[in-house]
Amino acid sequence: MTRELSRRHILQGTAALTFAGLLTAGFAPLAQAAEAATPANLDALRERWVDQITGRLLIDPADPDFKAAIASQDRAVDKSVSLLAPRPGKMGVFTDAPFSSEAQMVTSYKRLAQMAAAWATPGSKHQGSPVLLDQILGALEDGNTYIYNDGQAEYGNWWSWEIGTSKAATDTLAILGSNVSPDLIAKYCAAIDHFIPDPTKQFPDSRGKILSEGANRVDICQAIIVRSIVGGDTARLAAAISALSPVWQYVTSGNGFYADGSFVQHTTIPYTGTYGVVLLGGLAKLFSLLGGSDHAVSDPSRTILFNTVEDSFAPFLHDGLMMDSVRGRAISRTQERGFDDGTITIEAILWLARAVDATTGNRWRALCKGWVARNQYSNPLAGASIPRTALLKELAASATDAAAETAGHSFFPGMDRSVYRGKGWAAALGLSSRRTTWYECGNGENNLGAQTGSGMTYLYAGNQGHFDDDFWPTANLSRLPGITVDTTPLPPKVEGEWGAATPHNEWTGGVTLNGTGAVGMHLVGPGGTGLQARKAWFYTQDMVVALGADIHTASGAAVESIMEHRNLGADGGQAMTVDGRPHTAAAGTPVSYGHPRWAHLEGTGGYLLLGEGDLTVLREQRTGAWKDINTGGTPAVVSRQYATLLFEHGTDPASYAYAILPGASAMDTAKAAGKSAPRVLRNDKTGQGLELDKKTTAALFWAPGTVGNLTADGPACVLFNGNPGHGVLAVSDPTQTATSVTVTIRDARYRRISSTVGATLSVDRDGNVTITIPTAGLLGRTVEVTLHR
Repeated sequence: MTRELSRRHILQGTAALTFAGLLTAGFAPLAQAAEAATPANLDALRERWVDQITGRLLIDPADPDFKAAIASQDRAVDKSVSLLAPRPGKMGVFTDAPFSSEAQMVTSYKRLAQMAAAWATPGSKHQGSPVLLDQILGALEDGNTYIYNDGQAEYGNWWSWEIGTSKAATDTLAILGSNVSPDLIAKYCAAIDHFIPDPTKQFPDSRGKILSEGANRVDICQAIIVRSIVGGDTARLAAAISALSPVWQYVTSGNGFYADGSFVQHTTIPYTGTYGVVLLGGLAKLFSLLGGSDHAVSDPSRTILFNTVEDSFAPFLHDGLMMDSVRGRAISRTQERGFDDGTITIEAILWLARAVDATTGNRWRALCKGWVARNQYSNPLAGASIPRTALLKELAASATDAAAETAGHSFFPGMDRSVYRGKGWAAALGLSSRRTTWYECGNGENNLGAQTGSGMTYLYAGNQGHFDDDFWPTANLSRLPGITVDTTPLPPKVEGEWGAATPHNEWTGGVTLNGTGAVGMHLVGPGGTGLQARKAWFYTQDMVVALGADIHTASGAAVESIMEHRNLGADGGQAMTVDGRPHTAAAGTPVSYGHPRWAHLEGTGGYLLLGEGDLTVLREQRTGAWKDINTGGTPAVVSRQYATLLFEHGTDPASYAYAILPGASAMDTAKAAGKSAPRVLRNDKTGQGLELDKKTTAALFWAPGTVGNLTADGPACVLFNGNPGHGVLAVSDPTQTATSVTVTIRDARYRRISSTVGATLSVDRDGNVTITIPTAGLLGRTVEVTLHR
């Protein structure tokens, strides 16, 4: 058995070698799709996998960023070596990671994979070390003998056996290649076949194997694919590749990707930003691995996966961060913030860009380059792995121009999420419905996040680090921006763990037209307090208008609607004004302003008060620790200053109306409070709507009724833009149950229509036009109808 590094392991100064070069440099057999797989073909695939997971062919040892990544890996390996147990490691191969804990077994194998990567990394102090190689091989022998073998029953968390350990072990075997004896390779292949015999199943037999889904399916398939390449089993390799296809097929309920761009996991959780990213990243690396080989993914439906880059992921990436509205319980993790998941997503897209046509790949790289360029808060290369560093360096050196984010509105009815991009700002909504739970907690994470689905408005304007800068442990989680809340204190884990419960509301939905958006939610508050409200949001390029009506509760407690709860940073001090008067009250002292017209917060923007209610303004210093919201969080206490603007509704039925002007100056806000303020047409339990401009009306109908010049026969989300000769009507069925929606436009005098869904038109003697739009099977998606004179 040779223990020497091959020529490919010791290439230096190859940072200019692109992926296209990898396909032709030593990979000619892989490009011959019709050729049957041979040991040489499989070994070429193994080498390519090692190239991907180590980045070894793109390392420039003289580059400071690569130096930092290599040094970080070396420090981790040094620590792991210092913790190696004397052989034989019956109780564990590391002194601090006993095999009695299946989680520590995963830790052990991840350390071995990292040690193997360092052994294969040009520029590493451990590159080619025979001592380190012997240590890894000895640990692999002991690990197989005493814990990870085909006679061992699973205990604890199934994931540790079927995904965590299997992926790390196969990576280690792939990196070490022929330095591992055929006998030990066979034993590990048998162990993996024992724990994951079927790429479509998960859980031990004692619990009854069930179908694997989403990222779990991809992880299991990855382990089997790499195991099959290392073990020379083309039948299992083909089976695992075929098992990938179901994870990107569109679904209409439950887990997976939706045609509208939604991604749901755990049945009721919008999870594009974490589980979705893991799924995308896993698939991207496998597509990159297999592309051009005789085992390339050939399922024509793979285009669905490619479409998700721009339909599902890009809408939630903003200036390099992943929006918190689709990160689930990950918002409570101190080590995983929005910019972290954003960088992980960019990395996944760059991997997948290597497996698509040049035009598509370059378009995606342009998006990634734009996200990286606009990120002024964090450095994606800080703490980056060697492969990520290689991808980002390759992107920076490319001739691709940075692309701007797409302006306008996107609504995702499959997961009740909304995103709008205006002039230099963005806003997202966290909503809930019979489909989508208020929030998720579990594993000690996010136990206090129940109100994030009560209409939380994530405003991305001004400070890019607003939500990443210790917002979640310091914010008042009962006064999140945009929510309406019963002030009855709720216990941790209210409504249970894992998103099992959902509110029995009437509907949550939205509609989009020419970049404008309208979104509504019948709020049923968490905790059984009896809180209900009709909440609506309307978007233009300059503002978000929010309406609330029919607000009441059964608990007897006071109710509040929060216009803003802004993290001002550790120092704070940003000026606040109300109707032009400075807010100078001492920190911690709330002040009530009677019927103000506008307010302004330095560094964020302006606020228009469109109703008649009073406004309470509070500046306060708040403290907390990540451990307060996540049992695995850090205990260190952090402090941030907050500006809070809210409406105190008391215990009577109430309403509110306001607009947010992101980035507006105080002068601009004062002007907007005059004649250019949005005109509210209706705001009650029947309907809510605005005249956005002289041509555009936005209306949400909770019951048959009229808003402005629009009448609907039942629940509907409607946008209408028209002039005497031409008009466009956009409609959605927010209940997702109606067979049709009928809308009448008063005194419109149109005579014919065109639509893709077979809408019909009738005109009465007064010139009122009635359009009936079939909505069955559309699942809340917008339908446009063009009207002609």
